Amino acid sequence: MLALRAHDVGKKYEVFRRPADRLKELLWAGRRSFHHDLWALKHLYLEVPRSATWGVIGPNGAGKSTILKLITGTTRPTCGTLEVNGSVSGILELGQGFNPEFSGRSNVMMNCSILGMSRAEALAKFESIVDFAELWEVIDRPVRTYSTGMYLRLAFAVAVSVDPDILVVDEALAVGDEYFRGKCYARINDFRRRGKTILFVSHSLGVVRNLCDRVILLQNGEVAAQGTAEEVADEYLRMVHAQEEARVKAADRRGAASGGPRWGDGRIEIREVRSLDRAGAERHAFAPGDALTIEARFRVKADVERPVFGVGVFRSDGTYVSGINHLWHERPLTVGPLRGGETGRVRCTIDPLPLLKGTYYLSYFCYDHSEAVPVAIDHQERVKLFQVVEGPVEMHGIVALPTRWEIEH
Repeated sequence: MLALRAHDVGKKYEVFRRPADRLKELLWAGRRSFHHDLWALKHLYLEVPRSATWGVIGPNGAGKSTILKLITGTTRPTCGTLEVNGSVSGILELGQGFNPEFSGRSNVMMNCSILGMSRAEALAKFESIVDFAELWEVIDRPVRTYSTGMYLRLAFAVAVSVDPDILVVDEALAVGDEYFRGKCYARINDFRRRGKTILFVSHSLGVVRNLCDRVILLQNGEVAAQGTAEEVADEYLRMVHAQEEARVKAADRRGAASGGPRWGDGRIEIREVRSLDRAGAERHAFAPGDALTIEARFRVKADVERPVFGVGVFRSDGTYVSGINHLWHERPLTVGPLRGGETGRVRCTIDPLPLLKGTYYLSYFCYDHSEAVPVAIDHQERVKLFQVVEGPVEMHGIVALPTRWEIEH
């Protein structure tokens, strides 16, 4: 028997430009429309067997949360049929179903009632709920005084307390700290061992690969792919690569047009900085382990005896990742003298790229090292923007460190 079955399910919302337009439409009684239709979900076909763990992935606005709202009964489908066999509990939007003016204690009792528990059952589970959430010190305070993490802890503790047949978990877990996320995943693993059905929405492909039996990929409200976790995660990465390439390319062009701080005596002009892949094609999105070549073209306006070209790599928040040039290198490369009127290009290749997921920018510079203190010729800040997308292996931080592991027991 299936836990879930969706046949051509769609969800449409009526979007009004102004609140008054809703009243106008009522007064016109169908003779004139003041809204436009927004289909958050279209043509959903889904069959989830019992005891399965399914993942739902996709970019923001793809329809992931809409699916979960339909399954939990928070909203109803506009068209199609949806069968849910068994009790359902889950965490959707943070604080959904909580009254911010009520205490944590009152909200626990109220939500247990909404989930179908009697008062006696809720009282019997109350202590274990608060123990799991670790909120005894604040349980009698109004929920509006809780932090986002406290909201999450209480919501998750209530959701799993009813021991549902189907557990639905949205990306809300992402806001918790590492310690509490570990507790949540341990409880999810316990649900899996006991044969419960789980639907899990996440942007963390590492968790999806490890946790889910099958995954569906949503894009623009429709299923773009469905299959094993590995297959669909790879397809999602390809889609993200393409989207990030277009986005960062546009942002890079805007950045190049506006320009960052620039200084130097101008004897050499850095005219163009590009980021290239292993094949020599210009790209703006890379994955950890790819080859990144930074190419700069230059024109010499006046003689320089000993020019040195270099690159500064920064994360988007300004964190200085690395500064590199061809002179301070294990195999120093000396250039010069360069004479006025000459042109050329400089290429620096990083292979494999050790950077992890994030947005990065480059500063490019040329200094004259014939002096005791190098003199700036052309120094440009934030000259190039590029993106590193998530790779096939889950890692955290800024860089992927090369490691060798040995285990004895």
